[in-house]
Amino acid sequence: MKNLKHFEFPDTFTISVSCASGIESVLKKEIVRLVGTDAPAINGRVELDGYPELLAKCNINLRTADRVYIKTGEYKAETFDELFDAVKTVAWENFIPSDGNVYVDGKCVKSTLFATSDCQRIVKKAIADRLCDKYGLLRLPESGSIYKVNFYLFKNVVSFYLDTSGTGLHKRGYRDKVGIAPIKETLCAAMLLMSDFYKTRPFADPFCGSGTFLIESAFIAQNIAPNIGRKFAFNEWRNLDSRFYKMATEQAKDNEDRSVKPDIRGFDADKKAVELALYHAKRAGVDGVVKAAVSPVKYFTTWAERGTVVTNPPYGERVYGKSDAERCYTELGAALKNSPFWSCFVITPHKGFEKYFGKKCDRIKKLYNAEKECGYYFYYPEKETE
Repeated sequence: MKNLKHFEFPDTFTISVSCASGIESVLKKEIVRLVGTDAPAINGRVELDGYPELLAKCNINLRTADRVYIKTGEYKAETFDELFDAVKTVAWENFIPSDGNVYVDGKCVKSTLFATSDCQRIVKKAIADRLCDKYGLLRLPESGSIYKVNFYLFKNVVSFYLDTSGTGLHKRGYRDKVGIAPIKETLCAAMLLMSDFYKTRPFADPFCGSGTFLIESAFIAQNIAPNIGRKFAFNEWRNLDSRFYKMATEQAKDNEDRSVKPDIRGFDADKKAVELALYHAKRAGVDGVVKAAVSPVKYFTTWAERGTVVTNPPYGERVYGKSDAERCYTELGAALKNSPFWSCFVITPHKGFEKYFGKKCDRIKKLYNAEKECGYYFYYPEKETE
């Protein structure tokens, strides 16, 4: 097969990082810490000027990102002809080699063109035409690595993205056995970063389930990159030099601080859930700092003067009945009643949570857990009096 010579990505391009609705500001702060410069957060995305090593850094280090994309263009498109012309305007040959296996997915929202499947076919054909023209081919062999192109058509403006992550970034790799009603690792990390959790502050999850909050809090405390060691879509791209991934991985390992020994404890009424939490902690390499024990929430007691609780209690839907879930909220509130210097952060879709918890929250933020609208309730510790 001709035209398979090695070539490099452009030195610079636009990186677009997506996240779940409601946590854009958290992702933005992460990116500022990683890059050192500000970046705008718009409609579930944060976009910034990037380069190959930063592409790898974002995939490896960002705790709250869903996926990392290369944004290849944005154009107005009200007709199929305009969509086709917009796609052919993009210099796809800068990113996709002649044997690239192009897969197209997308979404049409509030636009004249609303048939997503038809738009997919047009985008795929236009990409193929452009690449065939540039490589002197009659047809694309598509025998190489997968290059997934996403388009988003919103109010007649179409944006094109090349997915560099592949499997969603919530798939850290440590949770190979799924417990009941698990929470996504990325949402869990966002909730922790929105709380007052700190590496030297005792942490508890009274409904620890399969251990996601415990593990993600350990990652944060020891500055362990959440996706270190896993592979991404770009790892299979022969035209993106593998040294960028190696450099980003080595830097992430250098930034770890395993000398930090956080006090992280989880509890659950289900023995199998606790066993699963400890199993996942071992797979994640943080079993030395994560503890978990079988204990219903009504027996939960704080063990230090100050600490943080972040938890995802039963909703009364997939787990427990509604009355059982409400009883859990009441028991959690009672357990923390005499711990004024402990904070508590709870996610639930139950509109009456504060009533059953027994206290009005200091703040509430709308988040989505598995596409279900939830309230994230903030209870800050009391201020100490001198």
